[in-house]
Amino acid sequence: MANTNQRAGVMMAVTADDDRYQPARRKAMDLARVSGQALILYDWDAPTLFGDPLPTWWSGEGSEDLFSRRLDQTRLRAAGRATIADQVAEAEALGIQAFGWLPSDHGPSPLATYAREQGVSTIVISADLQDVSGLEALLSGTNQPVGTLDAETPARVVVV
Repeated sequence: MANTNQRAGVMMAVTADDDRYQPARRKAMDLARVSGQALILYDWDAPTLFGDPLPTWWSGEGSEDLFSRRLDQTRLRAAGRATIADQVAEAEALGIQAFGWLPSDHGPSPLATYAREQGVSTIVISADLQDVSGLEALLSGTNQPVGTLDAETPARVVVV
């Protein structure tokens, strides 16, 4: 199955537990459906200051084995991310092979690293992340996440 994904390509969309990035997610679903690419929904809000969004070695014996670098609906729900799981289900209902990812670090650099690791060819991101300020800029390490992402990844960055 992984070889098929690599041949067809992988697309990623930045999403969140709320619908503020819905236009970007919908655009990514349209592009993935037409192209036959797998889609990874990257939860921009998953990193927290207080811990990892996924189980760690100390949180339960063997629990780290339950989580891969692409999370299906079941694993997203087990991680307490029902909203992201519902977004994956929405993409799957359209015939798209879809997954989610819950990063443990904020900002565009971890996103770019994950995209390279997964062989992502296109990243769809909200125009709301072109210029940010306040806590969002502090957490992401930049006031221009889209520009930083574009500079750090060979993937095509589509801003919606």
